[in-house]
Amino acid sequence: MAATSPPYWKQRIYGFKGEIGQEPTPEEYIGRLVKIFDKLKEKMRDDGVFFLNVGDKYLSRYGKANLLQIPYRLAYHMTKHGWILEEVLCWFKVNFMPFPGRDRFANTFEPVFVFAKGQKNIYRKGLGTVLKVPLQQTSWKHTAVYPEKLIDELFSRVQFRDGDLVADVFAGTGTTAVCAQKVKTSLSPKNVCSVLIDKGDDFVEIMKKRTGITNVVKVEDVTFEWNPVVEESLPDGIPKVRLTDKHGEVFIAEDSREFLAAIKGLATEEFKRFHREDATYFFGVKNWSLSDLYFSSRLFSIGYILRNMLVASHGKTWFPIFMFARDSKKVAYKFNLDRIRVKAKPQPLRNWWKEEFVGFKVADLLEKKKGRVIKILARYGDGFPKIAVVKWNGGVSIEFVLHPEKDELLMEGVEFLCKACGKPLNEPYDPIGKNVCSNCKEPVWQSLENVPVAKEPDEVAEVLKELEQIDYQLGQVVQAERFQTKGVGTSKFAELDRVNWGASPGARKLMLGEYFTKTRVYRIDQPSIAHYLTLLRKASGLSVKEVIESLPKNYHHTVGHWFRTDFGGSTPVPEDLTLLMNILSAKNGLLALLKRTALKFQTVKAAIKGRNPGDFIETTEDNQLEAYLRNLYIPSSEYRKVIEKKAKQTQLF
Repeated sequence: MAATSPPYWKQRIYGFKGEIGQEPTPEEYIGRLVKIFDKLKEKMRDDGVFFLNVGDKYLSRYGKANLLQIPYRLAYHMTKHGWILEEVLCWFKVNFMPFPGRDRFANTFEPVFVFAKGQKNIYRKGLGTVLKVPLQQTSWKHTAVYPEKLIDELFSRVQFRDGDLVADVFAGTGTTAVCAQKVKTSLSPKNVCSVLIDKGDDFVEIMKKRTGITNVVKVEDVTFEWNPVVEESLPDGIPKVRLTDKHGEVFIAEDSREFLAAIKGLATEEFKRFHREDATYFFGVKNWSLSDLYFSSRLFSIGYILRNMLVASHGKTWFPIFMFARDSKKVAYKFNLDRIRVKAKPQPLRNWWKEEFVGFKVADLLEKKKGRVIKILARYGDGFPKIAVVKWNGGVSIEFVLHPEKDELLMEGVEFLCKACGKPLNEPYDPIGKNVCSNCKEPVWQSLENVPVAKEPDEVAEVLKELEQIDYQLGQVVQAERFQTKGVGTSKFAELDRVNWGASPGARKLMLGEYFTKTRVYRIDQPSIAHYLTLLRKASGLSVKEVIESLPKNYHHTVGHWFRTDFGGSTPVPEDLTLLMNILSAKNGLLALLKRTALKFQTVKAAIKGRNPGDFIETTEDNQLEAYLRNLYIPSSEYRKVIEKKAKQTQLF
């Protein structure tokens, strides 16, 4: 038997000459591993079994990352080289790492392929294909240790005999051998031996210590020839075109034939014309084969990106659901993660009144500079800082501080109200839609006259008023809006330069990973900002070229991006906005909100809005699963109707 987990493609550097995992392309990486595993197959007994764990990788493209399906492409090519694929086990990491992204599911599982050399082998099928095993904490110097419980589970599925040999050809810290020794102890008098192979000399001492193995043999490298794999195109066949909702589709096929016909339908012009460019698609297959997992990666060649491969678990078995979106530079696809977030566990309360924040590092994410907190001027009711003084290199500023229990909600809290009826809009700005109010049907965003009113949260407005009222002398007049000084000068706070940051309570907290970042108060969609700037520019009778010529030369390669609503667009920083507001005669409105900055507390904490549920979905009813997925892309107005209907049915409305 063999069990291993090779270095994942482009995940980490081990420092070996010609190491596996740093190939320029996935095709080269897969080609090398196929060759290595061919050699392993030659050494295996005819009834031998090979457990292979490989993780996946995203490849970024202008803000949209495509899941490459590397594990399944590798498995597909291994079967072309004679391996028999007995099962694909889903290792669900029940304590998976949180994921901060908001445009896809967190990755929570990895596949474990069960390969055999012959039809008659020592693998025991029928024990289920879902393995719920937590990640394991370890003190060993290795960042890619698969847990012992996972290997124990794999070993329990093999009919060992006395004298059987277990090999790990990417042994790392020797976990496979540790688990093999348990088999020998628990199933006495059976004796299972281990062979560990690794290129890293650093791991040898760890393996010896963990396993007690003393027989270490160093062998010379052997050169070998290999070729990048050649990927296949989608197979021929009649496409099945689904045209049920222009915002997206959910389709769970019964078998591979139906599934492949459905994904071929995505390539048709009829399908593309019917659906919005920001639509999101979920295509799954119940009775799946390895070909389905493989060909899902080939949709990239016809203009789609794969954002997630979801696992829908029915007890001890699972089936895949693939989340696709158009490979478009024009617009972001719709994905409403907030509708399915999982409530976070309550965190222990901290007594902020007892905590000292002087000395905390501040990283300005907008102007790329660093500073330190030198004084707290005001606190919230629970003692967390509300207004702080920050000393930068050559300047001091007074900063509004977001409370960590509300920061995410406040940063996304700007409401856009229709000027005609005053009702909130479902979407701030739709770069590919008609932009009309869903309530009164009046046009919005067509001109400055019907640009929605941007209303900021009352809580932020109150703190900003308090900030403006503070009369704080820093040696010279504080600049309006920016609260900046050119230097400390003869300020009574000049002696704060002599604070021993290393000994302060704040600095000790910093060593634990807590600090502040200076960032925008509000997250507002870049397309909304770019469109608003375009309306201002046109109202001022200026071309983009004339705006560029009104700014210093160092802006000439930047300004054009401010007016782009696609993925080539960018948002001006507050300093740029001051210049733009003068050029475009815009004193208030959306740009004024965009200029607002605050300090955000960076620490390990539970997600305020709830955690990302991950790409492992436990479900029993097909209609519940389809409703769950559909709610991720339907517009807010339709979603509200769904919620109201459900509330009436349950007598909660």
